[in-house]
Amino acid sequence: MERRAFLVGGGMFAGLAGAATMLPTSSKAKVGGPAANLLNQIIGSQSGSSLSRQTLPLEAQSNDLTPYTGAWTDVQLNHLLRRSMLGVPFSQYTTAKAMGTMSSVVNKLLDNTLPLPAKFASYLDEYLTVDSKITDPNLRYIDSNNKQRLEVMRTQQVVNWWFDLMVKENLSIREKMTLMWSNHFVTGTDANRHAGHAYTYNQMLRANSLGNLKTFAYAMATDPMMLVYLNGNQNFYGKDPMTGRGSGSHINENFARELMELFTLGLIDPKTGKPNYTEADVQSGASALTGWAPTVVAPFTGVFYPTSHDATPVQYLGSTLSNPSLQSVLDTIFGLGQGYNVAWFICQKIYWNFVYYDSSSASSQGVIDAMAKLLLQSNWELVPVMKALLKSDHFYDANVIGSQLKSPTNWAAGIVREFQLTYPAFSNADATVSGVDGKGINTYTDPNLTLSYITNSIMGTELGQMLQNPPNVKGWPGGENWISTGTFPLRETVSLGVLANTFDGSAKVRGIKITFAPLTWINSIPGAANMTSVQLAAAAEALTIALQLGPKETATLYGALNFLKLPETDFYLKDIYVQQFAELIAQLPEFQLL
Repeated sequence: MERRAFLVGGGMFAGLAGAATMLPTSSKAKVGGPAANLLNQIIGSQSGSSLSRQTLPLEAQSNDLTPYTGAWTDVQLNHLLRRSMLGVPFSQYTTAKAMGTMSSVVNKLLDNTLPLPAKFASYLDEYLTVDSKITDPNLRYIDSNNKQRLEVMRTQQVVNWWFDLMVKENLSIREKMTLMWSNHFVTGTDANRHAGHAYTYNQMLRANSLGNLKTFAYAMATDPMMLVYLNGNQNFYGKDPMTGRGSGSHINENFARELMELFTLGLIDPKTGKPNYTEADVQSGASALTGWAPTVVAPFTGVFYPTSHDATPVQYLGSTLSNPSLQSVLDTIFGLGQGYNVAWFICQKIYWNFVYYDSSSASSQGVIDAMAKLLLQSNWELVPVMKALLKSDHFYDANVIGSQLKSPTNWAAGIVREFQLTYPAFSNADATVSGVDGKGINTYTDPNLTLSYITNSIMGTELGQMLQNPPNVKGWPGGENWISTGTFPLRETVSLGVLANTFDGSAKVRGIKITFAPLTWINSIPGAANMTSVQLAAAAEALTIALQLGPKETATLYGALNFLKLPETDFYLKDIYVQQFAELIAQLPEFQLL
């Protein structure tokens, strides 16, 4: 399907933001494959109908990791960048295009030698506890609540810092991988409200996001955030590792179960169709994993306490662990089915995130199988698998392009990056006391009000993706669940307000500021000063819209333009024309697709 030319005259963009809402549902571009399924559901959401939630399997020409040898055009480049990053600014697209080849761009995106971002605040090293010297029950209650509120504010800053990293990310897949792993090795700040743990966990994900999977699993299992979230610190035999007191068995099976079910194996063996483990394996695994707890002083990490560990030999996944330990548990898990069970389960998750969220088709299953075998051949190294996937014919199949829905994070970071929105620079200052409520408990200032508004109010509360706090240990289901009759109109409303610089009057009163500079955005297109309105429109559309839009929608747009009798001057010379064109792009159903 040909990419539509939005308009014949640039100035005719004026007023299109309003015109977009006037487009009848029947005029929307119809495309083939999974993208049609998603797009039609979004259109249904826009028109008020209910969503069908019927997944359309992906049918592709390739069912393995055969390298892509077709033309390397802007279509393929933009697809690669959109899937690998959280929005594509013109400047990064230009840099990638100058690299010339697919291999060069993929290798750059998968560069695993980047240094980790520095710790942003010293307060992350603190471990707040109730002052033991306070004996008055009321004062103790106040002290406890003061510190809980401060930790809520501090954990929010970890999220703000992470979102800021996403927005500032250069040509790299790392933050997109970190986001994926946060929804696989799941923890949540509601269960472990500690900024130092939240920061340590986030850095652990980032450090291992393109590393060795088996090393990653060990780091995850001993991460302090995870130890608290899935009660690993409460799984002990003998003395409590946190207090040094007690005796007897205190087995907690939470982590042992999720380690197999959600983190490594899954429920079903992909080859036999039989269960991967039994309840007896959960119990044996829990016993073998006793004795771990997080430190209460920085640097935060997991520590093994031999006096809190049950060293009794156990039968686990068909093997005898004569010297049970975390390492022996992981060795056994990663050896099940000669390693294929773990490899297949993890590669399916990667496929869901970077190709398509329904892997039930024969072509999808074939690619996942090839990925799993490559992961084993690579001794659990993730980069070779990602490199083969992003260079594969399957990845660039016409039915793959535009077949994914943007998550709230991808959508929000994408708007900021692609339209070059600005907000107050991230502050590493600690929250300060701003007052006292009616119960005598402190209220605190937020040093990053605007970022909190984006990550908490918009992405979290309204759109359903609170970073570092998924709804449960299974994480966000993703896919079609990201769009509903409530969330799509909200995405439209927010994008319209932000790009019109009128996003929320009450938010502005509170000191929240998000700014869109239309001419700065459009002039960032290489050679913009010498381009016509139509050329600029095509360039902007090509980078922000995953699908090639059809002639039917183009005709409807022309009709709307003729009806409105819009002017015919070059739109890029006027802020208002560029602004309204940007508003139109961001409100299109196609803007929700990757």
